[in-house]
Amino acid sequence: AIVGSRCVNGVAAMHSHILQTRVFRDFHDLWPRKFSNVTNGVTPRRWVQQANPELATLLTLLLDGEEWKRDLGRLQGLRELADDQRAREQWRQ
Repeated sequence: AIVGSRCVNGVAAMHSHILQTRVFRDFHDLWPRKFSNVTNGVTPRRWVQQANPELATLLTLLLDGEEWKRDLGRLQGLRELADDQRAREQWRQ
């Protein structure tokens, strides 16, 4: 597929690096300009909001705001709620 393709997309920079240095190193040596990384633009935050709006609403409620939509690190705040019975009941619904 690489021989007949115009380009090889690793999607994320990390994946492109693995393809170029390990998986398809010989091909990269022959055609380095074929390899690139172009992300499709879907972020976990956007995906949750679109695929499961109820979960997005619950996260906003449990985490006291929408900051998690800009910073997924804010999801760490859910750990503090692991033993909170009210939060667990809301999660189950």
